[in-house]
Amino acid sequence: MRLLAPAVAALCLSAALTSPAVAQEAPRFAFFSINQLVRSSKKAGAIFSELEITGKNLQEKLQAKGQELQTMQQQLNSPSLDPDKKEALAKKFRDIEFEAKKMQEDSQQEYQRVEKKVGEAITKLAAPIVEAMAKEQKLNIVLSDQALQILSWGDEAWLKGFTTEVAKRLDASEPAAAPAAAPAAKPAAPKAAAPAPKK
Repeated sequence: MRLLAPAVAALCLSAALTSPAVAQEAPRFAFFSINQLVRSSKKAGAIFSELEITGKNLQEKLQAKGQELQTMQQQLNSPSLDPDKKEALAKKFRDIEFEAKKMQEDSQQEYQRVEKKVGEAITKLAAPIVEAMAKEQKLNIVLSDQALQILSWGDEAWLKGFTTEVAKRLDASEPAAAPAAAPAAKPAAPKAAAPAPKK
């Protein structure tokens, strides 16, 4: 196997030397941040507010259920609790604990449903502007912060420039959508589920 490596390297070098050099233009690309768009565009922010309201409502409901469990746990731990009542209270505690777990799962699903809906609505508005600007600027690709989890460094002004222009054009288009009304009595999502826009 060791003898093959130099032969392969020589073959690659030979192919590189005999192939005609083709001058290629460096690829042109831009960076688009949906998180920045939500912060800088009134229209995108109005749509995103539905997700924030949903997350807040869901979180409040989960916290209330958690408080109920905590109060009941304190009652169960009380030395003055009548042993005859303790068993009934322990059963009630288990029932409420089960309800809390179910609420947590339902909240997570509800939050993800609204998150998807909001993301699609913002993308539907922004995508045509991103495409038009990409063609204007003769770009080969537009990178998104939704897919770039390995960005180690970037010029901040450059990273924000493209999205800033998308936000300006988005807000300059048709009248802004009315902010979303708070969803009626929806189960609340855990704090970890509600992603805040990246700074």
